[in-house]
Amino acid sequence: MSARRRPPRPATPGRGRAARTQQAGRARWVALLVVVAAMVGVIAWQFLRPRAQTATSFGGLPGPIGGPEIAQDVNTLIGKPAASFTLPDSEGKRYTVTPGQGRPLVLISHMGIT
Repeated sequence: MSARRRPPRPATPGRGRAARTQQAGRARWVALLVVVAAMVGVIAWQFLRPRAQTATSFGGLPGPIGGPEIAQDVNTLIGKPAASFTLPDSEGKRYTVTPGQGRPLVLISHMGIT
């Protein structure tokens, strides 16, 4: 019984371990380039996007909605009766608060600043 051996294949471009390694290397570089381009795009968008103009106070926190000219100094209100006001809840229902009716009133407001 004689076993026939096949003759070795001639080397063709695009075959073999070296070609696969080279293609994998290119794919990694392309993926890295895409990630870097996306990061640069996000950073550029953060710096170049239009922002709403808000008044800020000394600590970098937002100031009063109407600007600094609408704010009142708390010391000018000492000894004066508090004015009544109306506050809406998250569903839009409005509540009228009238201080000075003989019972204590505690108003807690959280602006979402952490």
